[in-house]
Amino acid sequence: MKTLGYLEVKGLTNAIVSADKMLKTADVELKNISNTRGSGWVTVAIVGDVAAVSVAIAMAKEMMGENYVSSTVLANPAEGIEKLNRTDLLLEPTVRKANEANSEPLNVEPTRPTEKLEPQKPAKSEKSKATSKTKKESNSKKETNSSTKKRKKQSKK
Repeated sequence: MKTLGYLEVKGLTNAIVSADKMLKTADVELKNISNTRGSGWVTVAIVGDVAAVSVAIAMAKEMMGENYVSSTVLANPAEGIEKLNRTDLLLEPTVRKANEANSEPLNVEPTRPTEKLEPQKPAKSEKSKATSKTKKESNSKKETNSSTKKRKKQSKK
């Protein structure tokens, strides 16, 4: 099996430019260009031998600069890995539907947490504890002073 290389960039235009650069830099084949979910990221998949894929990914990564998101090179991918990246943005919708109809479905379980997590309240720091104690103490002193003043007034009457 050939080596797989994945490069994720921001935007379709950057994906096309990076695919062009990778194909011109090394002896690799373009597998597909697929849309990721959210943030406008696009993944470019290439196939070739280990050295060619590594060089192509490195060149595209360097060229993309701040538009680069992520990349990886799978030198010896497990069976079925290449099927995980199925969508292809460059195909016409009718060709894409035909490709999807001819491919067997993948049984992939979602990996989302089943428990609903409650947000935790931040713990009070020592400084905030000390501040709250001083506020309580000053409030109690004020109450004591006001009650003493009331008693003095009442005794004068």
